[in-house]
Amino acid sequence: MKYKFIVPLIVFILFCQAGYSQWYNEKFQIGSFADPRVSRDNNRTKDSISFNLFKAARFNLLTGPQYYNGAQDFSLMDKTLDLAAKYNLHLMVIDSKLSVTNDNFSNDDAQKIVSHFKTIDAKKRNAIGGYSFGGEFPLAKAAQVKKWTNYFKNNDPDKPAFVYLLPNYGFNSRSAYEQYLDGYLNDQDAGNRPQIVAYDYYPFLSPAIMSSYFYNLGIIKKKAAGRPVWYYIQSTTKKTLPDITDYQLKFMAYCPLAYGSKGAIYYTYESIPDHYGLNYYAALINTYGNPTKKYYTAKIINYYLSSIAGPIIMENRCVGTYHVSNDPTNENIPDNYILTGRNKYVRSVSDKNILIGVFKDQQSSKYYLMLINKSSNDLSDIKISVPGNKSVTAFPGSDNYRGGMTKTQLSTTNDRKKTTTNFNLEKIPGGEMAIVEVD
Repeated sequence: MKYKFIVPLIVFILFCQAGYSQWYNEKFQIGSFADPRVSRDNNRTKDSISFNLFKAARFNLLTGPQYYNGAQDFSLMDKTLDLAAKYNLHLMVIDSKLSVTNDNFSNDDAQKIVSHFKTIDAKKRNAIGGYSFGGEFPLAKAAQVKKWTNYFKNNDPDKPAFVYLLPNYGFNSRSAYEQYLDGYLNDQDAGNRPQIVAYDYYPFLSPAIMSSYFYNLGIIKKKAAGRPVWYYIQSTTKKTLPDITDYQLKFMAYCPLAYGSKGAIYYTYESIPDHYGLNYYAALINTYGNPTKKYYTAKIINYYLSSIAGPIIMENRCVGTYHVSNDPTNENIPDNYILTGRNKYVRSVSDKNILIGVFKDQQSSKYYLMLINKSSNDLSDIKISVPGNKSVTAFPGSDNYRGGMTKTQLSTTNDRKKTTTNFNLEKIPGGEMAIVEVD
């Protein structure tokens, strides 16, 4: 009699293990590059201030490196894992010896790293999100990165191997870039493929939005082939350029959502110390450990990502991404991403600056429209038409979001045969977004 419980128990255990290893598919990830500082002397007060600021801004992911306290052993990561466990965060371990593109990196090096992080106490172990190899490696390093991706996946399968890729503007042609992406993402051996697709692209390295930005979003989505995509938000830049503005932060945070991206990482969270010689402006946290104005902008963005936009993305399927036009200027958007009147989810939008992401509830006819204002100017009285006789409900807007989920039923009109439903949005400020539910 007792044996009838064994099979269900085994299935339950395997399900739980599989679910844990897929933590990155359960919640929208908001991460940092240059993580909150950890004190050298185990100063609990300093560490609490540092990580409370991080948690208060709705960050849930640490990706390293930690510029303020390097270490040549496991001590820094162990300290950080303690804090990650305390604050319910995931950490992508970036160990000083994890130099997978170095020809001297060996099976012995890899085994020492895996052995250490597999045998630490349960709380630290649960805080490990995966192993970070770094990123922006050229195609010539792909074979080594894939080799060690396979190794870490096989030897610690619950913890994904993480690497972030270069942007399109680092290549001479789109075909060269797509070859590069395939080289890292779509090896014939599935064991060599990363579970998470991450990349950086900073569209404000020139006065106008760089022309291949939306192409890059689209091709990454295609090459990811259903794997979660994480993107980087540029919070600082070299002082030879203008500093990043609030509008630019919002633009970089919200536009990738329309393509179904499932994680955002700020480059950088902490400011990079001057002695590294990079000559950057202050980031979200300045060199003294204090929040800058950008921190408070990011905090509002992150509240919206974690409370409104993120859950919609994680719980529904992205079935379409559309631009009303190629505006604002300097964009070069592939034709298949331009909205037409034949679209099955949205027929027309009156303003040429709008980017639309469509997310479908798989259990019903309900779907969601994310409407993002790509321009820096406020838009008003935006007229939208969707097919069929529909009810439309608006979520809170992203502008100065402070929490809550109060939805508003919108007034609608229909054509004579009720083949379309029309509604208006009063305002979407520059760089902001609005979300509506259509049913």
